[in-house]
Amino acid sequence: MYSKNKVSEYIFHYSRYYGNLLGNCENISNDNNGHASLIYLFNLLESVIKSQINDYDISFINAIKKLKTEQYINEIEYNFLNNQETGIRRIRNLLAHANLAKYNIVFLNVEQDILYPLTENDSCIKLYNLVSELLFNLILKIVYKNDQRILINIDEGINNFKIEIKEVTPEKLLEYKGIFYKDIKGWDNLREDDKYRMVENTSDVNMYISLFNRIEDAKINFN
Repeated sequence: MYSKNKVSEYIFHYSRYYGNLLGNCENISNDNNGHASLIYLFNLLESVIKSQINDYDISFINAIKKLKTEQYINEIEYNFLNNQETGIRRIRNLLAHANLAKYNIVFLNVEQDILYPLTENDSCIKLYNLVSELLFNLILKIVYKNDQRILINIDEGINNFKIEIKEVTPEKLLEYKGIFYKDIKGWDNLREDDKYRMVENTSDVNMYISLFNRIEDAKINFN
């Protein structure tokens, strides 16, 4: 697997336009804009795929299928792109069409008990850092399909890409913040989107409890 800088060099020789766009992905990520870097990269991937199969009107799902049929990608790469649970197409669709407040990423290799909300920039930066090298190399493989000088195998990297996407109710999110939703007057009459928005804007009560406990402990120790 090539470094992202090396991929960008190869792609630039093929197309200055695509090479510059890959560089822009990295610049956006380095500017600490997680959502934009992911959306930009996914859009670039889709554009490259459609250019190679020469069909810009095809849907993304059918473009991926055609990519496999024409042997641009193998079965592992196809599943990486098109897996209904954790594939790149699913993540791309969530970012484009879903209420992100519902969805959290779990990075199974290292932090199986930690939820990373897709509404948070740091979560998207973490996801971008995990997935971008794989997608850079996949773009290179697609573009240089018939060039035997460039051999790319990202199967191992894909097999190590282990995440889970969890949907969490607004009631559960409130519970995580130390608030019982039944204590909120009119909660059941709110629209779901409004519930998620309110949860997003609510401070974590547990943090204040911890802070006040420390202040109290400090008073006791001082006395």
